[in-house]
Amino acid sequence: MRYEWDQAKDALNLRKHGLRLEDGIPALEDPERESWIDDRFDYLEERLATIGMNLDRILFVVSTERGPELMRIISVRRAKDEEVTRYYGRA
Repeated sequence: MRYEWDQAKDALNLRKHGLRLEDGIPALEDPERESWIDDRFDYLEERLATIGMNLDRILFVVSTERGPELMRIISVRRAKDEEVTRYYGRA
């Protein structure tokens, strides 16, 4: 899988969440990740929400598929407590 992101969005994500969009790649590749369709809003495209591990922290990543081997990362932040609980299967 290849990954892409918008550079301006990357700078905004770094300011807002203290993480670069590329920090979400390990979470997207985590074999224990959990993903679902993000239908909180009408995005005009199908977006995926993923909870996965990046080194020693659980991240929440929003992404969209741009082709069979291309994923566009939209946002990355640290997972909230309830998302961490969900990741570990104690929900």
